[in-house]
Amino acid sequence: MPDSHMPASRLTEEQVAEIRRRRSGVRASLAIEGLHLSANEERMLDQFEAERLTPEQRRERVRAYGRSLRPRQHAAE
Repeated sequence: MPDSHMPASRLTEEQVAEIRRRRSGVRASLAIEGLHLSANEERMLDQFEAERLTPEQRRERVRAYGRSLRPRQHAAE
């Protein structure tokens, strides 16, 4: 029996379906704020769904993506 205090390693089909159901509303909300997702960001979200990543796993991937966009600082500076 899984421990209810441990996070699931993957989302269930029902959880993924709920995310898909809410997707257009979330994008509309972002658009109201003047935020629009790039094609790359859309692909990343599609990949999250395909992999059934949990919210924690998604956050870590987004953080890693953000870090990858930052210019690298040179150690010699």
